Amino acid sequence: MTTSPAPAPLPYAVSRRYPHRYAVLDVETTGLDPRRHRVLQIAITQLDVDGRVERRWSSLVDPGVAEGVDPGPVDVHGLTLEKLAGAPSFGQLAERVAELVAGRVVVAHNAPFDWGFLAAEAKRVGSTLPTRQRLCTLELSRVLQTPSDNFSLAALCSYWGVPQARPHDAEDDVRVLVEVLRHALADAERAGVLLPIRDPYARIPLRKKVRRRWRRLRWKLRKRLNKARRTRHGQRPKSRPVNGQNR
Repeated sequence: MTTSPAPAPLPYAVSRRYPHRYAVLDVETTGLDPRRHRVLQIAITQLDVDGRVERRWSSLVDPGVAEGVDPGPVDVHGLTLEKLAGAPSFGQLAERVAELVAGRVVVAHNAPFDWGFLAAEAKRVGSTLPTRQRLCTLELSRVLQTPSDNFSLAALCSYWGVPQARPHDAEDDVRVLVEVLRHALADAERAGVLLPIRDPYARIPLRKKVRRRWRRLRWKLRKRLNKARRTRHGQRPKSRPVNGQNR
């Protein structure tokens, strides 16, 4: 677990239009499903209303090393059971995580993913994340129509000239995400755009839930039908991507 002091303040205010305090975060996980998979690493950086770093914090997380939990795509995140041995459990970190996000806008790239995992871990230990505001930089980049190759974190870093040192390391991903957020906020202010801040605890209307499930089911049926057609015509079905590599 690491906590580092804030660097010298920026000589300018990033945005006066959006007077929010932010908790920029990233997690590395054993897989893609928060109901079955676990968090391996958490990094959180607090920003003040001017985009200046107030505090940096990160920690490895023991997902159940003693039980031999599968660490998932080690080739992606590099976190082996040996590296995770001796790390605190999420239960030991829950209070610190809650303190770092309390009352702030939680920011992440593909925020539903990171939020979903942290919320699931908090629920397992009888804790909650005390914030009602979440901002996804992926969604914000789409709103701004940022002219990058795509809206992945790597593409946005390339577009904004932010060097990545260790992709898929939560600590480094948060470091670059802070820079991407600053650029995006400045762009949003110039364009007069409202930030797409969501309430992560808001209940989704039943009609929207049904539509989402129907779209998901239709996609699965279409995929199976295409696979059956390829098999019938003697084509080899496409292999599935390795867990976590499409994130």
